Formats: sequence, C-alpha cells, structure tokens
Amino acid sequence: MLSPSYYDILQIDQEASCDEIKKSFRILALKYHPDKNKSAESKEKFLKIVEAYEVLSDESSRKKYDLMFLREKGGEGVYNFRANWTPPADYTQYYSYNEIKNWYNKNNEFTGGMWDIGEKANNGMWKTTLILFGSLAVVSLLIIVLSR
Repeated sequence: MLSPSYYDILQIDQEASCDEIKKSFRILALKYHPDKNKSAESKEKFLKIVEAYEVLSDESSRKKYDLMFLREKGGEGVYNFRANWTPPADYTQYYSYNEIKNWYNKNNEFTGGMWDIGEKANNGMWKTTLILFGSLAVVSLLIIVLSR
C-alpha cells in the first residue's frame, strides 16, 4: 500500500505558500494533538502531520522532497522520503497543544515551530555559543600552560 504524500497529509496542493502550510498544519495538529484527541490513532496521525510540516516548512528539505515527489508521481509513487525522518526528541516542546494554539503574532500572521525562533532566543543562542567557545579556549590555554 502506498503512503500519502506530505501534501496529502496536510491537505494542501503542491503550490501552497509557507503561510498555507502553517495554517493547514495548525488546524490539523490541533485536531489530532494527543493532548486533546484521545483516539488510539491520534498520536500516530499527529506525528505524520508534524513530519509533513517539518519537511514542507523548511525550504531546502521541501525542494528535495519535491524533486523526489515529481519523480515518483509519474509512477503512482510514494514517497520513500520518510525513511530518514525521526521525530525530534523534544517535539512536545515545539508542538505542545498550547504552543500551536498561539501561533499568531500581533499582525495575525503565523509564527512558531522548529524553524521559527524569536530574535531574543536567537541572540541568546549566539551568546551561549560564544561563551562556550571562549571557555574552551581558556581551558585549552590552561592545559598547554600547565603541561609545560
């Protein structure tokens, strides 16, 4: 049996914009989120929705998927693309029910998800990276000085 494409899972067409992908994801994720939908298949369905969203919302992985999708589509194909995807260990942090519900900013535009971190978090990650590399340099110098 053939698996549905990521476009089918998100119920969008292949020309969908990023906003359309996020909107469809949000609607489906809220509907099938395991915190709200207690049916037996809801977690599996939710993870397929997250998988489709992560691939299609990232421009480079969407291009790779589209190339394969077009190649396979001629032969009624699907889509062996998913073999390499595993859910992130902290998907419940990014895709918690409350986070998904709040994926609108002040301009009523979609935000949120793995590929959309705020400027404050981005600056914090850079600062942390610089501190770690600085600490590594200091430890390296100490090792060199003490080994002489």
